[in-house]
Amino acid sequence: MPDARSPAAEVTGLMNTDPLSTGTDSLAFSVSREAGHAVLSVAGSIDTGTEQRFRDALTSVLAHGAPRIVVDLSRVAFMSSAGVGVLMGVRRVLADAGGSLVLASPHGEVAQVLSITGVAEVIPVAASVADAVAALGS
Repeated sequence: MPDARSPAAEVTGLMNTDPLSTGTDSLAFSVSREAGHAVLSVAGSIDTGTEQRFRDALTSVLAHGAPRIVVDLSRVAFMSSAGVGVLMGVRRVLADAGGSLVLASPHGEVAQVLSITGVAEVIPVAASVADAVAALGS
C-alpha cells in the first residue's frame, strides 16, 4: 500500500464516473523503466469498464518512483472521458510532485478525444515514444 502522501496514493483515490462505455474490458499494459522515467504502453480500450485497471497501472508506475512518465497510446483504439479523467488526475499528481507526463502516439478517435477535450493543450502529446521521452527532458 502506498504512503498516504505519495503520488501513487493520490492517483488511487481519483474517481471518474463516465456513463458511457464501450462495454469492453480488454486492456493490456507493459512498462519499461529507464533512469528517471518510465514508459507505460497501453493496448485496448479505455472506458468505464477498464478505467480502474488503467488507474492501477499508472499508480503502480508512480509507486515505483518514476517522476516522469510517458503513456504510449499507439495501441489504444478507444478512450472515453473516464480515461481522460485518469490522465488529467495523473498529470496533476505528477506536476504537484515536480514530475511530468507526456502522451505518445495517439491516433484516430483517441487523438480526436484528446484534442476536443483540451487534454492535448494541458498534457504534451508526441508523435512517437522517442519524441515523448525527449520532451520529458524539456
